[in-house]
Amino acid sequence: MVVDSQSGQVYEETEMGPPVGFVNGFAWEHESPFLEADYELRSDLGVPALKHLAMKKTLSDQRSLNKSLFLDVPWPIAAQLWEYLSRSGKRTMYMWKILCTTYPGQFRHVSQHCRMVIDKPRIPMRGYISLVKSTDCSWATQLNIWTEFAWTPELVELADVVNLVSLEINTASSRHSYLGDGQSQEVVSLDDRVLRAWTELIETSGSFQYLRTLKLHGQRNITGNAFYYLSKFPSLEYCIVAKCDGLTTQSAIKTAEAHGWFLSQDKLEGTAYQFSQDTSIGLNTSTSWSSKRPDSLLPSTMSSDIPLLEFTVRHRRAKSMAGLDIAIFSRKDNGRVIETQANKRKREGHISLTERRAHHKTRRPAVKERGKDLSGLLGEFM
Repeated sequence: MVVDSQSGQVYEETEMGPPVGFVNGFAWEHESPFLEADYELRSDLGVPALKHLAMKKTLSDQRSLNKSLFLDVPWPIAAQLWEYLSRSGKRTMYMWKILCTTYPGQFRHVSQHCRMVIDKPRIPMRGYISLVKSTDCSWATQLNIWTEFAWTPELVELADVVNLVSLEINTASSRHSYLGDGQSQEVVSLDDRVLRAWTELIETSGSFQYLRTLKLHGQRNITGNAFYYLSKFPSLEYCIVAKCDGLTTQSAIKTAEAHGWFLSQDKLEGTAYQFSQDTSIGLNTSTSWSSKRPDSLLPSTMSSDIPLLEFTVRHRRAKSMAGLDIAIFSRKDNGRVIETQANKRKREGHISLTERRAHHKTRRPAVKERGKDLSGLLGEFM
């Protein structure tokens, strides 16, 4: 409290900085880059080692760190920095991604699994999508989202996540999502139109090359025609659905079988075939690391020991996902992905000129002006 001697007015001065998330991008919206505590306990007479002081200074503000700074740093030193963060309780997904990228052969033996769950989103879904992408596939991504916090163009942009191996899309039964202050927005969901756009991007941009598992919950606008589009995904082996009535009717199942999808009669064990669970209710954000990752998530085309980033942006709810009536469609037969003859000939480059012309005449375009890339398709959904 300050008293102005001339006017006699009393006032208080408070210094406030911008929220951490605005300081240096989306990476720090849910994590702090600052090293608030030092793990080392020492006596009043002792002094820390120079190496310890150097590590403390380096890690005091992780915003200043990037991949280029580690290019000439030997792995043993980088390993000690990660251990320092572990002891200080200041490991971040940001630093995890840097080490995955810079030390692909060494770090994957230290940390195989990073899991972040966000219960209260603060930024657009597009920002979260940007956090999980790795163009050089330094890590694989398992992404679980709730569409209450997404727009349809953002669903289309999921095709840009090159390293995506598992995708779970959930939509609540409510038609509107309440944003607070009396505001609400209509909840979007996955539909055939988005799947058609994804198929276009598979053909033009090579999207979804590693997606092995697709989980759909509450997608009320999707129809049996979806199986035609899903048959175009090069590595997709499982489509796991719950509360998607349009995919489980008799006619939809027949359509699925016509495109190489078969309803599994066996119950598959493992987290890869289950919907994400509420293990951190009550926390806005939780992050954990493990030296092991869940099994059965990676396709055969991806390195078997690649680290996994499990990222969840969800609607905070009390109702558990456990006990759902789940249907599992599989394209696997004796350990291989089923291919229709047309898809096989296309993959091997054996489509004749006559077939191409017939395909071009009968094919219905996904957009009015077919684009060459993601930006061209997004205009249709804006």
